[in-house]
Amino acid sequence: MKNLFIVISLTFAPLLLQAQKYDYQWLMGYSASIPHPEFGISLLNFNQPAIEVYAYDQEFNPIDIHDGSSFICDESGELLLITNNCKVFDRDFLIVPGTDTLTPGTIFNSYCEQSGEYPTSQTSLILPELTNDSTFYIVHKDSEVSNVLQALISKNLYLSTVVRKEDGSFYLWGTRLLIDQEIVPGKVTACINHDGDKWWTWTADYHSNAMYKFLIGGQDTVQGPFVQEIGERIRDKDNGGIGQTAFSPDTKSMALLTSDHKILLYDFDNESGELSNYQCIPVADGDEGYGRGLAFSFDSRFVYLSTVKNLYQVDLIDSTWEHIAFHESYDENSWPVGIGKMQLGPDCRIYISPGSTSYYIHVIHHPNQKGKACGFEARALRSPTIIDRYFPNLPMYRFGGVCDSTIQFPMVNSVEVIMEEKEGVKVFPNPFANDLNVSFKNSIPKNAHIRVFDSLGRSCFKSPLLAFTNTLTFGEIPSGLYFYEIWENSTLLKSGKLVKVE
Repeated sequence: MKNLFIVISLTFAPLLLQAQKYDYQWLMGYSASIPHPEFGISLLNFNQPAIEVYAYDQEFNPIDIHDGSSFICDESGELLLITNNCKVFDRDFLIVPGTDTLTPGTIFNSYCEQSGEYPTSQTSLILPELTNDSTFYIVHKDSEVSNVLQALISKNLYLSTVVRKEDGSFYLWGTRLLIDQEIVPGKVTACINHDGDKWWTWTADYHSNAMYKFLIGGQDTVQGPFVQEIGERIRDKDNGGIGQTAFSPDTKSMALLTSDHKILLYDFDNESGELSNYQCIPVADGDEGYGRGLAFSFDSRFVYLSTVKNLYQVDLIDSTWEHIAFHESYDENSWPVGIGKMQLGPDCRIYISPGSTSYYIHVIHHPNQKGKACGFEARALRSPTIIDRYFPNLPMYRFGGVCDSTIQFPMVNSVEVIMEEKEGVKVFPNPFANDLNVSFKNSIPKNAHIRVFDSLGRSCFKSPLLAFTNTLTFGEIPSGLYFYEIWENSTLLKSGKLVKVE
């Protein structure tokens, strides 16, 4: 009888997730509190016969929404709950009672109250209780800069439960601490379990190759941690949120992208939670861009990854990889448009963020096709408001590769301006304390300069670069996460993240 139940669960779990439409409206963008006419929140809507992108018409939204955030829609695909890892909000941006200090700690104190943003990647995730449509789980991590370890770390993994009342309002039922030790920051993701009624999620130990897995949902709410040591330790320099993590739609694989574009791939048993057959697949030799986004194709055969300006496809049958596209262009505000992080859409396409403060969304139209037949289209959609670098974080809703191919795509005229990237620019050390070095390998560019921005995109440092090796002093800038760009006149040479420690 148990085996029959498992077969029935696995047969109907994809239909259950498809019917619920948990991911049919995507939020993205900046807080409306920023004084800029095109800052605000936009919505990517999959509920109509053709995809729509429009401004989310709210009088005021107090939060930034990027890949450290998460959201969930109701059964009909209408936006329901949003979190930015600081607080939890309903669709009208009203705070859910009890969640005004969702993830306490140094990042909360430094950023949440000031900017409405928790500026780290894949740090929160909203999961539906699959047996009760009034209960929702929020998996969330804190982050802090460790001056001892000279890196960004997490010390706490939480599970909060939010309940919807009969009148449609919400309240926080409770929060429990799942882990209280040094673990890797970010990289929160989840997939459905073998029985189709719970969610697997995981985190990794900071000091070893130990993985901690949890089963969330049902009467017990949490089972675990189930601890396993496998493969190599996720390196310190990959802990700052660089590199997306994802489960495959068939839930048989889990993958993580490192900063130097290596895929750490594990077989996954969604009944026991065991990982096996660890592989490290190097991709894009010689590409200086750091690893950004990762997503599986709907049939789970391919993995796509991005490295700032390049898109690659890895065939998991033979572990070979192919370069799909190079893209670097500039928008109307002269901000660079690159290739950011990825999410699987309900319409059988993969959507790619610009990786910068810009408007443009790229699309892979046929992710199950090998090579350039996958149909990458640069700047396929334009958001009416500026996107905060990346899309929010979602669990693997496309269980079994289920999606709706009848949703039409509004084909637009794409403008792809390809620019040759100059090589030989090095920025080190990272993390850094007071001094940061920028060196050029071959020649000193004319009129070169560096610009550094905080998590809100505000300029906080600018300096000319006049020598082969330039030492810059940042003593007065507080510790935290920053973004940099190196320019030669109007040409972007290099961009990336910086972590400043005390």
